[in-house]
Amino acid sequence: MEGFRTRGDGMEFSDLPHKTLLRPDEVALFLSVSSKTVYRWYRSGLIEGTKVNRSLRIYRDSLLKLIDGNGFDPDQ
Repeated sequence: MEGFRTRGDGMEFSDLPHKTLLRPDEVALFLSVSSKTVYRWYRSGLIEGTKVNRSLRIYRDSLLKLIDGNGFDPDQ
């Protein structure tokens, strides 16, 4: 996975925070999408997460699977 570029500014997997749970805004920033898109992907089951004190957190492993192309369909 190392060296995989996800954005035009040269962001790589190593730039993704090394935490098990990520805030939707962190995911949105990393993927260059809106937070609204991250919430929509969560509700549709495209990415997995959990609620912590009523706040959504996205599992880092789920995000890596999405990026790696395991079932990612941006038109969903």
